[in-house]
Amino acid sequence: MSKRKRKKYERMKSDKILICVSLIIFYMIMSVSYAELTTSQIANEYSASVVTIVALDENDQPLSLGSGFFISSDGEIATNHHVLEGCSKAIIKTTKGDRGDIIEIIKDDPVLDLLVAKTSLKNTKPLPLGDSDILVAGEDIVAIGNPAGLEGTISKGIISGIRKSGVVKFIQITAPISPGSSGGPVFNLKGKVIGIATAYLDVGQNLNFAMPINYLKLLDSKKIQLNALQKAASSKDIENASQIEATQIYYNQCDDGTSLCSIDFVLKNNSNYLIKNIKLLFIYKTHHKEYPEEYNNYNLSYDERQKIKPTKEWDEVVSYSASTIGKTILPNLALQFSHEHVVKHYMYKNQFNTFETRGYVEIRVLDYDIERSAGSSTIDLLLK
Repeated sequence: MSKRKRKKYERMKSDKILICVSLIIFYMIMSVSYAELTTSQIANEYSASVVTIVALDENDQPLSLGSGFFISSDGEIATNHHVLEGCSKAIIKTTKGDRGDIIEIIKDDPVLDLLVAKTSLKNTKPLPLGDSDILVAGEDIVAIGNPAGLEGTISKGIISGIRKSGVVKFIQITAPISPGSSGGPVFNLKGKVIGIATAYLDVGQNLNFAMPINYLKLLDSKKIQLNALQKAASSKDIENASQIEATQIYYNQCDDGTSLCSIDFVLKNNSNYLIKNIKLLFIYKTHHKEYPEEYNNYNLSYDERQKIKPTKEWDEVVSYSASTIGKTILPNLALQFSHEHVVKHYMYKNQFNTFETRGYVEIRVLDYDIERSAGSSTIDLLLK
């Protein structure tokens, strides 16, 4: 073989080796890029970026519990609008134990039930966001949330469908979304957030929903004080304490005639599931009225005095207590309960010589467990 032919042959051989090496490297990169993560890998990598949110009222009493996740390195979190709706302040906690305050809302859409909030925490690890426009039914997903305040709870499931209500899309998933998980991230197996968990009141089993993550990317920037959040138009649909309703409150006075000893009340389960372990907060308030000076004219008759309207009215918290109802309440039924807690000087005798309260008791549902008993009717459950 001549020198020229040998050089040409060696050059061709070198080019083939280079092409083969390049193809191997390319396929290695592609295989890494498209490698699926296990549920435990997603949990270990991203749980620290998921936070518990506790929304508080003006008296620093808890209103609701939810989840959120960091989307920036300077403490910005994404969550549901309804998690913070109606609160005066809110605190967040990470799985590492770091605590912070929500300072203000910087993006919000009550119709989509999504918002972005600025927090006091810094040097946070943001979660990678995926593309919710390319999702397909049957795709595996992993949800991380804080049901009942149990931080970093992992749920696995699939996308069972992409639903539409008007112009808004929802991702229907089989991963259970319990109270406290609303606002948490839903991942694909690439470790990208493709949705934000949002539990809806609905019939049937495994009807859990997430808002597509692409909606979060389109939110307009705005600055809103936490206590000025607009009430969501779809708040009746959102999973919240309306699944459990406290009604028919009766007040029982103590032997001294002026103290409240206990209350009787009814808890109604408005959902289609069994509900148990209901955590309740009882807030005892007194109602005050301020009248014009003419109201103190003792020459006025009772009827005349009743016609005078107060110039100012307000409620004042005088006590609180908490309790957990462990008993199971069947779907669309109710049970009666009693709660003992003494509040002094809460009762008084009116002009008709009967006792009245000086205010009222507000019963807040903080959390509860849902039992999905597939294939069991209410009659089956009653006869167990």
